[in-house]
Amino acid sequence: MAVIPLVLAAPLPGVAAVNPVPDEHLNPEGGSGYTAKEAVHAKHFMLATANPLATEAGYEILRRGGSAVDAIIAAQMVLNLVEPQSSGIGGGAFLVYYDKRHKVLTTFDGRETAPAAATPQRFMKDGKLLPFRASVNSGLSVGVPGVLRALEMAHREYGKLPWADLFKPAIKLAEDGFHVSPRLHTMISKSNGLSSQKAASAYFLDASGRPWPVGHLLKNPALAQVFREI
Repeated sequence: MAVIPLVLAAPLPGVAAVNPVPDEHLNPEGGSGYTAKEAVHAKHFMLATANPLATEAGYEILRRGGSAVDAIIAAQMVLNLVEPQSSGIGGGAFLVYYDKRHKVLTTFDGRETAPAAATPQRFMKDGKLLPFRASVNSGLSVGVPGVLRALEMAHREYGKLPWADLFKPAIKLAEDGFHVSPRLHTMISKSNGLSSQKAASAYFLDASGRPWPVGHLLKNPALAQVFREI
């Protein structure tokens, strides 16, 4: 049986060279609850992700004859849509792949890196450290994403299905919509600075500024277009 854990990918945490203030909510985000699950068994493969929709996407790829890497890519794109606070193409990742036939273990390093123009003074102004929020909640702390590059390299070596096919499940969900999960609702509610970000608040909050409730049908056609271009 092949066990396929999803590639770990997370948004780039703030890398500001300042000490965090106690009341700041930082990545990686904490737990939002616990749900007991029964043990399951499989004869041929097993795929586990943080969201059932992502698991279903990966399973469909495997059912069509795709490889483990193909399934990981499809699942990762869905996670980008349904759990954007935790995982996505704007961050970094490590991917560990074991080729059982040839008994070869390969690691793909897709962690984000600092921009080429970054300097030690990036988080300084007039000789003083910038306020924490000014450093983290801005483009200053954003690194160069590595998730897509790592997935591309893994697909070139171990993929079976066409690259574009692996984005179709996420594109369909982004256009047709998905239901806001309890976890996504909780994480939106905990994001105190969301209302100050125009594009993010327009997507995650209703007209009155409240987080979309659990079960709300959320669509993201703009992300679907990004996936098409990729």
